[in-house]
Order: sequence, then structure tokens, then C-alpha cells
Amino acid sequence: MVALRYPDRLCEIDLDVTSSMTGSIVESIQKPCQALESIRITVKDATGPSILARNAFLGGSAPHLRKVKLDGIAFPFPEIRQVLLSTNNLVELHLSNIPDDVYFSPDDLVTGLFILVQLKRLTVGFHSPTSRPPPSMTRPPFQRTTLPSLTFLDFHGASEYLEEFVARIDFPALCDVTIRLFNQIFFEIPQFCQFIPRLIALRPPAWVVVTHSVESVSVLFVREGKPSNENCFLGTSCRRLDWQLSFVTQISSQLSPLVSSVCSLNIKTGHEFPSGEEDVDSTQWLELFQPFTHVTQVYVGEKRIVPGIVRALVADDMAAGVLPELTKLHLEGYRSSPSVATATEQFVATRRLSGRRVHLTD
Repeated sequence: MVALRYPDRLCEIDLDVTSSMTGSIVESIQKPCQALESIRITVKDATGPSILARNAFLGGSAPHLRKVKLDGIAFPFPEIRQVLLSTNNLVELHLSNIPDDVYFSPDDLVTGLFILVQLKRLTVGFHSPTSRPPPSMTRPPFQRTTLPSLTFLDFHGASEYLEEFVARIDFPALCDVTIRLFNQIFFEIPQFCQFIPRLIALRPPAWVVVTHSVESVSVLFVREGKPSNENCFLGTSCRRLDWQLSFVTQISSQLSPLVSSVCSLNIKTGHEFPSGEEDVDSTQWLELFQPFTHVTQVYVGEKRIVPGIVRALVADDMAAGVLPELTKLHLEGYRSSPSVATATEQFVATRRLSGRRVHLTD
């Protein structure tokens, strides 16, 4: 606190605090910091509410600022935008756990970013699903903005917000995308689906990794021969396996131009398994596999979902057949159940009779 009383002498602020400590700190960072290059304040209370500041952020001026990370402390966006307009050196902007009280629209966000030509990393995360644009209405054509240096984008919020944001902005250098959407029944993301293929660095993916956990599901698109930080990640929070499969199917179907190039599909789980396994039928697995028309390898690393997948493959292969180019199939622990092992061998035999050999491992 003594140090914060000398804002002109500060070049870096890096604090992990509890909510009870933030009041005096918020007051202290409402003065101009002419020498400040980096500020990171994270409120560590896992269950506490976000801390809301109502006055100026850094006195509206920090000309040498390069990095901003505010997690759990939310200033009204006009106050933050004033600081952004005071510097052209910013390379990293991280605003997370943004409460409804200081919600700002996608248009406000783009307006605040347009001057940041050196920005390389952007994180925007909202606290609540209610932080979303109003229902669609007739709007004038969007004026597009370009962030020429941005390589990393991390967004956590409503799909409607994501749609309006990517419709307004271009990222010619973007190569690493993390999208976490609030859960809902239907995920309609046509703007995002047009936006992703424009990113040359992300095209085309060779692998898709689907990860189920007790609280969430994610789809990771991995480009062959590229480092792990040049991928596209989409996820949502939900606890039931049938809902998780619905999310993966909707995302994969809408991104079918990308999915059609995938040669390897990996389905795995986290440390804990989601609920709702008993409510998943064969149709859901078949719908999930449908967009992967050129997959040659499928790896299932969770034996609890193997019986359902096998039933789906056996039932479908009597008709048209999904995964028509499949040559390698790994089913974790399928031999532990005699009925599953028999059904799996039936599937492989049926494929062999049709001239499509499948190498099976467990």
C-alpha cells in the first residue's frame, strides 16, 4: 500500500489478493501512472463476488502500458477504453470474470480495440450467461476493424456475443483460438464458422480431440506439424454426457469444411466422468461421427463409452455406414465385456466383407 501511494514511480503492479483487500487497492490505482508498463490484479476468492470499481482506471492515462490483466476487478469499460486510447504500446489485454454491472457490447469492445495495432494477446471473459447482446434485430452493416498483430484470442461468454464480435473484426495473424461458451440448447455460430476458415494459420486441421469431463466438454482442432499453441479450442460447461455429445455434434456439423479434412478423431475423458451416460442412444454417436467423412483413425480412450459407440457402429453398418475411410480403431478395454467384444468383431468382419479393412486395438 505504501508503494501504491507513489504512482509516478511504478512500472509494474502484480498482485494476487482476496476480496477484503481490494477496496484500498482499487482506490490507489485510480491515479495516473505515467511510468507503468504492466498491471495484473487477480482476486483469488473462488466463491466471492467480482469486485466492482466505479471510478477512473489509472487516472485515464498510462502511455507506456504494455500489459493489462484484471481478473475479478471490473472497471466500467469507458474507463478502461480511455486508458487504451492513451497508449499505442499495449501487447496484452486480459479482462475476465466481468460482472453484469459493467457489461459492454461487442461494438464497444471493437471501438476500444481499434487503435491497438501492437496487441498480440486478447482475453475477454464474462461472469454470467446474462451478459449477452439483445435479441437480433435489423442493424446497419458492421464497420470492420483489423488487429494486425493479434496471435491469441481467448473468449468466454455467450455465443451471440462471439458472433457479433467476430463479425466486426479481422485478425490476419491469429493462430491460437480458445472459445468457451455458456451452455445452451442450440449453438448457432455462422459468423464464427465463416471467420475460422479465413485464418490461414488454422487451416486445415489433421486431428480432432474431444474431451469429456464431469463439468464440461471441449473440441480441439489440431493442425499437423504445428506447435501446440497454433490450434482452435471450443468448449462449454455442462454435466450430462448427452448434452455434451449434442454440443460436439453441433460444432462439428457447422464447421464441416474444416472437419472434412480431419484424419484422426480422439475421444477421451478427464479424471471424472460426466453423468447421463444411460440417456445416450446410438443415434447421438452416429450424428457425432457423421461430419468426419475422411477420418482414418478413431481412438476411444474411455472404456465406459465404448459399449455405446460399438452399438452405434454395428447398427449403422447394416445400412449406409459412417466413417467410410476408417482403417484403425482403438477401443479402450473393449475385450473386458464378452458382448462388446463380439459386437466389435462383428463390426470389423462386416467392414472386411465390404472391402474396407479395419485394424482393431484395445
